Amino acid sequence: MHSTVLAATNLTGAVGPVPATAVGIGLLIVMVFGVIGKGKKRLNTGPAQLVGAFGEITFLKSNGFPRNIGDAVQSVTSGIATNPDLGDIGMVGVCIVLLALMFFARIVPASGVFLGMLLAGAMAAAPGSLWKVIVGFISLPLSLLGVS
Repeated sequence: MHSTVLAATNLTGAVGPVPATAVGIGLLIVMVFGVIGKGKKRLNTGPAQLVGAFGEITFLKSNGFPRNIGDAVQSVTSGIATNPDLGDIGMVGVCIVLLALMFFARIVPASGVFLGMLLAGAMAAAPGSLWKVIVGFISLPLSLLGVS
């Protein structure tokens, strides 16, 4: 008797191919209504940060206006990283500052979404394998859906 363990590499067989733009628009809706809280659910600060990070990575992988949102957020972190008035702290410095803000500053869900987006955009642009591993971990649910 043989038992075979099937490892699912992605869920496209179950849900079909999912474009990054569709996931990005869905996460944008979750961000807006989750922060406003007019619906059934409202995001707390921690989940808002995570949704923001997922959103930014998805926006950077998509086409159309979600890609424009992702590029705009990433350009904010690039501008901070190369600002000579700040002493040219670099993208790694921006990541460290954003992580410190996310963990220690008192923030509300709206700023949590924005900080999550900024951190994910900075990590995607930062040199070094640690940041790429974190971005890969954030991208894992997207790769299970077949989003490249």
